[in-house]
Amino acid sequence: MKSLLSVQSFRFYSYFLCLSLIVSTLILPSQHASAAQQAISAELQAKLDEIDAYIDDAAAKLGAPGGSMVLVKDGQIVYRKTWGVTGDGKTAVTAQTPFLLGSLSKGLTAYGIMLLVQANKIDLDAPVRQYLPSFTLESEEDAAKITVRQLLTQTSGLGTESGMKFADQGADDSEAVQRYVRELSTEATTARPGERHQYSNANYGILGALIERIYGVSFEEYMDKSVFEPLGMSNAAASVRQAKEKGWMSGYRSWFGLSVQSDIAYDNGGAPYGYIAASAEDMGHYLIGMLQPDAVLSARYTRMMMEPAVLTRANSQTSYGFGWRITPLAEGGERIWHAGSTPDYRSEIMLLPGEGWGAAILTNRNNSLEEIRLTQVMNGVQQILLGKKAQPATFSVPMERWLFAVVFLVLLLVTAMVVYRLFRVRRKSGNRRIWAGLATVFILLAVLLLPVLLYGLNVTWHTFSLFVPDMAALAVGCVVLLTASGLLSVKMAVNG
Repeated sequence: MKSLLSVQSFRFYSYFLCLSLIVSTLILPSQHASAAQQAISAELQAKLDEIDAYIDDAAAKLGAPGGSMVLVKDGQIVYRKTWGVTGDGKTAVTAQTPFLLGSLSKGLTAYGIMLLVQANKIDLDAPVRQYLPSFTLESEEDAAKITVRQLLTQTSGLGTESGMKFADQGADDSEAVQRYVRELSTEATTARPGERHQYSNANYGILGALIERIYGVSFEEYMDKSVFEPLGMSNAAASVRQAKEKGWMSGYRSWFGLSVQSDIAYDNGGAPYGYIAASAEDMGHYLIGMLQPDAVLSARYTRMMMEPAVLTRANSQTSYGFGWRITPLAEGGERIWHAGSTPDYRSEIMLLPGEGWGAAILTNRNNSLEEIRLTQVMNGVQQILLGKKAQPATFSVPMERWLFAVVFLVLLLVTAMVVYRLFRVRRKSGNRRIWAGLATVFILLAVLLLPVLLYGLNVTWHTFSLFVPDMAALAVGCVVLLTASGLLSVKMAVNG
């Protein structure tokens, strides 16, 4: 019996030892994985803490009354940040607050187009007229040659000014997208189709009309059912009716650095290129869809959107894909990004596919002279995400604004001096030729100031007054003062 017990005990302990070894073999890797995961989480949290401190500082300096930010990493939203108030001046911004995206809308419109390509409803290299027979331009030959791909890559030949001329009209009707394309019928191309990249809202306005014709519903309905809902963008909208239902309000315009509540209307006709509204939460889901494709749009077509198709200009390192810009990183890999603006909103979006990161920042104030500031903030975020140290955000003063202010004040002084000479100095001026010459100069400057300014900036007055309202007001003031000085000088010349 004793011998039997010893053998049984030996067998028991042997079995126990083997079982322990097997269990240990299974458990130890999971313990190591858990430790590694904890290390990764700690590293991630440290990076998010650094981002948070950086954004706290930058948001205070940006001056926008409200804003929001989202970060995604490896298919998950890992960071949300909101600050300030909405357009009513009292409602706090949340991660669900809709902001106008500006040209970030182009990427979403391209996403909608690629869904139609995936469904075999569009051939990228087919002429636009195959799907939109009514599409025409000043040159029938050019209009017949332009392809869907050329619209996506902004190589149709339509110039920047063509895109501005009919933009930001404040249309609130359901025919606005189609009307926008009809208004382009008298526009001339500034390059041959496919020749070079020219950034133009017109290209994406045409794509919006093309979607409506192919799918047989409004751009708003198509984007809602085919893009926003599948991606989980529950606060997104592509029409003023829908945007207001989701809580969108007009933002703010910067006048000499001060935030002034905007009265600029939402533009239904501009939704495909610049007036889609979405929240930070929505943008997080959109970023995930781009970084982790196949749930809605296949990986093949998602990658196609982010592939370099054409250089944005000669000797540039930045290329354009389908609604996205692509810039190589010094560290290797690529930064895929876009900036967006409307008269009263400013936004930035960025993907770092090699690192699994995506980021979007939305703010509710704009002035074209200050747009570089949010770009600088996003650059700082990129530095942190890539493991580098970001310097605190510092923004330069827009010298153009203050130079114009100085010119205005000088002209005001000149006009005051002319008035003084006319009404306070009793003796004759003594030189009619000098006053006649001054009158000619003043009136000539008054006539030429705005046309030369707009030509130099390559913008329309409509766009200039919307996006740089303070400089536009100063420009009008300068014209008024030059005209007044000219007319007063004429009177001085007549009086002798």
